Amino acid sequence: MEVSQRRPTRAQDVPDGELVPDELDIELFRHACSSILDEIELNLTRTAYSPLIYDYKDYVVGLLDNSFALLSQSELSLPAFVADLGPVVADAVGVVRAENLAPGDVLVSNYAAAQGHHLNNVVMIAPIFQEDRVIAYVAIRGHWADVGGLEPGSMSWNARDIHQEGTQYRGLRIMRAGEIVHENVATCLANTRFEEYVRGDLMAQLGGCQLGLSRWQERITSRWTCEEVEAFTSAQMGQSATLARSRVAALPDGAFTATCRTDDAGVPGTDPLQFTVRVEIDGDRMIIDLTAVPDQVEAPINSNAAVGDARVAYKSVIAPDHPTDEGLFAPLEVRTRPGSILTASKGAAMGHWNSTMPTVVDLVLQAFGTCSSDLAPAGHHASIGGFIFSGRRPDGSWWQSVDTAGGGWGASSRADGFSPLRTLSHGDNRSISVEVLEGSFPLTVEHVRYRPDTGGRGRYRGGCGVERLITTNEDAYLTTSVERTLDPPWGVAGGEPGVPGGVDVCVPGADTWVAYNKASSVALPAGSRVRIRSAGGGGWGPPADRDPAAHAADLRDGFVTKL
Repeated sequence: MEVSQRRPTRAQDVPDGELVPDELDIELFRHACSSILDEIELNLTRTAYSPLIYDYKDYVVGLLDNSFALLSQSELSLPAFVADLGPVVADAVGVVRAENLAPGDVLVSNYAAAQGHHLNNVVMIAPIFQEDRVIAYVAIRGHWADVGGLEPGSMSWNARDIHQEGTQYRGLRIMRAGEIVHENVATCLANTRFEEYVRGDLMAQLGGCQLGLSRWQERITSRWTCEEVEAFTSAQMGQSATLARSRVAALPDGAFTATCRTDDAGVPGTDPLQFTVRVEIDGDRMIIDLTAVPDQVEAPINSNAAVGDARVAYKSVIAPDHPTDEGLFAPLEVRTRPGSILTASKGAAMGHWNSTMPTVVDLVLQAFGTCSSDLAPAGHHASIGGFIFSGRRPDGSWWQSVDTAGGGWGASSRADGFSPLRTLSHGDNRSISVEVLEGSFPLTVEHVRYRPDTGGRGRYRGGCGVERLITTNEDAYLTTSVERTLDPPWGVAGGEPGVPGGVDVCVPGADTWVAYNKASSVALPAGSRVRIRSAGGGGWGPPADRDPAAHAADLRDGFVTKL
């Protein structure tokens, strides 16, 4: 069936024949772009080699316009990556220079100073040419299993400098004019311990870029001119901005703050860090002020993700279901200061960059909640809860399993907190399945179960934490990342806090469990048991107000054990 070639309406009274697209054309364009990303997502998870991408969903796919503003973003990827592809794409193109790009070029970049993440987050970038000029970019970020550095996985707590964490690629051409640059692929593979994973994921990202270019030609170029595409892009951004401003204007005006502590400065035994955020609402404008967060530290918990952190929280409140584009953030100003832990200077270690992000997002939501307890939920488990097992195979090659812990989310004024879910910066991405874990690695999952009585009590109960017990079948190493055990998930409106979590190890022949909340490459003899415990979410409202029938159901389902 032939699709009719619709064209936007031209307003005769507009000077210079400026295009004024109608509403239907804008929606057709928006959905054509999102359909391209949907197909890339499906293809990426089907072809990637690492469970981090095909199972865990540690990736993002985006379309950016030629000024590096986000046009559309994949729906199933990590919320932590909301509208943050622009700086790294702009930097990579700036290195190569836009005038030197040609159809069929593909660049690779993980440059920390531009991206602000750990070096594992590698972005592949393909310019989209239309009418002999760059009209847009397709960008795919995937978490590579290893890019070198001090230890397998490239996320060592012992790193004190970004150069100790692995290799940086900055606008490296991986494809030139449609031909793979084999020496550059070989360079990427020479800088990883997990060559099979990285080769497979690199090719999956490259295939996704090629698919995006092809689908753009089929669904965009064949239908609309560059002038029309630019008109649609501007109109789409304007619609999103209008929606966002109306949502912000509906909130109470004022300034609202929230504060909490982390466990330490990234090194066990150091003092906790105090995080304070401030949200200011004035009509249809919002400021999220992150200038009162701590200075950058030596440990690898720094980032340049302040804007991304704020955008995750902002979108969660303002427009959680609206498609993501740059226009959605038009009412938002993010205030930062150079040299903070969220705006670290060049060279700062960032291996565990995401360890503070759930806390920052949670604090922004808490600040929203101070202006109206109905507006935001109680605190969630707010810890990445990362656990990385690795080891050597008989042939000397490395194996590695990376996962994070799902825990309890905070209750709201309408419902109990859900569990188990990852952090607010993860969304609802999946755990590595038990079948994949046991089938791929010398590990046995003894149990995965709720931790009763860990959700904060209230009129509405916080979600329960989860306990996972894993036994090593061979000698292995363990790296962990657990946060927020000193300042647990808070309750709201009289609700009680949740119970924090942790990681404990019991080696063969021992009777005691030893805590390893932040640890790198802990040696585990075969038969070691590792217990990963996630926190429960905070409760909402006075516990005495809880419906007795709901409490009876909690007892029946094992969420609580106390009358």
